[in-house]
Amino acid sequence: MEKGRCVPLPKYRKKPIVVEAIKLKRSITIETSNGTMKGLPGDYLITDKNGEQYVCERDQFESEYELVKGQIHLKEFVKNSFSFIKMKLYKT
Repeated sequence: MEKGRCVPLPKYRKKPIVVEAIKLKRSITIETSNGTMKGLPGDYLITDKNGEQYVCERDQFESEYELVKGQIHLKEFVKNSFSFIKMKLYKT
């Protein structure tokens, strides 16, 4: 390589991962493979793809994760299903 000549380096992006998480409403203490973790109200309890659970502080979670779009929310699904069934029953 010639002296003073720059070779462009390849760029890498962190692979996205999907986790399940719930915002804590009360303090909890859990045992993980890395020891005991404490979560405070507002923190998130995360379950990764291997079933491992751990606590993530709110600020860190909200800066690193975003809600996966296109999810089916069970409560809305059930509500819409019952509305549809009621409509069918009243029309017959």
